[in-house]
Amino acid sequence: MAAAADTADTVDQAEIEGGPVIDDLPATVNQIIRRHAMYAAAGGLIPVPLIEVLTSGTIQIRMISQLCDAYGVKFSENAIKASIATLVGSLLPVSSVGYTILSFTRAVPVVGPILGLATIPLLAGAATWAVGRVFAWHFAGGGTLENFDAESAKEDFKREFEEGKRKVSEAVKG
Repeated sequence: MAAAADTADTVDQAEIEGGPVIDDLPATVNQIIRRHAMYAAAGGLIPVPLIEVLTSGTIQIRMISQLCDAYGVKFSENAIKASIATLVGSLLPVSSVGYTILSFTRAVPVVGPILGLATIPLLAGAATWAVGRVFAWHFAGGGTLENFDAESAKEDFKREFEEGKRKVSEAVKG
């Protein structure tokens, strides 16, 4: 286990080799993903168009950094930016075009803020959940950032995005 052995987010070798797991991923990894999905959902509450997109991207990069630490994988911010864009872009038109339009509808009096408040946090949290899960599965299988293939992960990402919407919705409801 690499440099992050002193942090609370480091995956204990026992967790990887049969310790506490949730959905076949170590509990610590699921905690990292869940926490960052909630951060992204909270960032989606920022009422400035497109700022929530930048916030989500930053949160996703930070989450992947922590997942790299947890799995002892070398982190490179440059190596993941294109992969995140490919994964999130696979939700078109929901993510890019729809998300941008939805973001700008916040400027419409009364309806815009309500619509934005109801949807953008959910989408941001779900996308972050899906990004985290796809990378965690890759790292759990011995993968690295260098051999991550975003194109082949798109279907898994879409499935995890749907699950992420459910998980974020449940967390928000309490």
